[in-house]
Amino acid sequence: MSGVTKHIYEHEIRDIISMWNIQLKSIQGLLPKDYTDNDVVDMLKYFYPHEWDSVEIKYWYYNKKDKHLKKRFGKARYNMEKPEKLLYSSNKYREILSAETRKEYAANYSEETVSELKQKLWNERKPKIEKINQKIEHAKLKTQQMTPEFIDQLIGFYERKNASQKDKMYILLELKKYYSSKIIQFFFKLNDAELNKQLRLIAFDHLQSFNYQPRARKQKYMQVHTSNKKRKEYLKKVYPNEKYTIPETPMELEYRIENAKEQKIKTYDFFISHSYKDYVVVQKLISFENKHGKNIFCDWINDSDYLKRELLCNATLKVLEKRLEQSKSLLFVDSDNSRQSDWCKYELNYFKALGKPMYIINKEDIEENKFICKSFVDEWYLDSNYKINIAKKLPKTSHKIN
Repeated sequence: MSGVTKHIYEHEIRDIISMWNIQLKSIQGLLPKDYTDNDVVDMLKYFYPHEWDSVEIKYWYYNKKDKHLKKRFGKARYNMEKPEKLLYSSNKYREILSAETRKEYAANYSEETVSELKQKLWNERKPKIEKINQKIEHAKLKTQQMTPEFIDQLIGFYERKNASQKDKMYILLELKKYYSSKIIQFFFKLNDAELNKQLRLIAFDHLQSFNYQPRARKQKYMQVHTSNKKRKEYLKKVYPNEKYTIPETPMELEYRIENAKEQKIKTYDFFISHSYKDYVVVQKLISFENKHGKNIFCDWINDSDYLKRELLCNATLKVLEKRLEQSKSLLFVDSDNSRQSDWCKYELNYFKALGKPMYIINKEDIEENKFICKSFVDEWYLDSNYKINIAKKLPKTSHKIN
């Protein structure tokens, strides 16, 4: 293990132990009269659930890295212990579990006092736990919680030697739209080893949004893996400071769809045709389909960076058409709102012309947790003038790509 790598890992472990010592002190007086080691762990998980999860995540991360290292080099590097076992490294934990401490605690035990202390600590911890829960939930709502079939290709594009800063920015934007262990693992890797400051900060912020509590890395401590002097100079002096800002317009996305690999490889199981007014049930539907491994296209999740109402233009239409073409099936969320939507009628007519499967689900069924999709056989939406009708809703002027 290199000196820097060893230092970073050991610093992580010291931080964990220090955190536990403080937390154990706060719960020491809340334990059952004749407590066991399991009672201590359960109490930590109850009052400090996210802090415990952060250790579980670090164990998972270093275990993954060790498996990779063992497969490639025949030897693990970190050998991080499971949280329950690592807990023995805490002085406070060993003190609490000592026979002398347990005996003294049992002799002075007061159920009334313990109950009061529990309530007091819970009143302090509850709002903090709920705040983090809301933060994580908010982050997840911006993603699909599944692994799309093209994820390995996306990561492969990023890791290519000739991938530009611009391409990497677009690829990260796509990766951030999905939430799975493979993607989180990749963002941890970037946070640890990406030499470019802008890209590394994106990875750090993304992990922070899910409360993974990553450690910020400094580029000067990172290794440059190349023997080519010219490339080594570039990676050390130029690449770390390169930046690119993505133009967030429909025209930019239209261009990327026609010319960029990270857009061309996309496929979706369902294009969700719906009214945005029904976004609550649509989010519920997407979550259900994600749990069954389905990748969904929903404009305000998948292309929210580009498709903004104030930038509505012909490019918006072209993007939607491409997403319809990339989708294996269409799923129409039937409601009064969606039946009155000209955009839904456009999507239905366009997809009908593609000749691919179309399904329908009632808004009320979703609200009642009945996710029953039926073949869409009723053709009330058919209109030979659907393209003309939607064109009337587009502004006469368009924005240009920056």
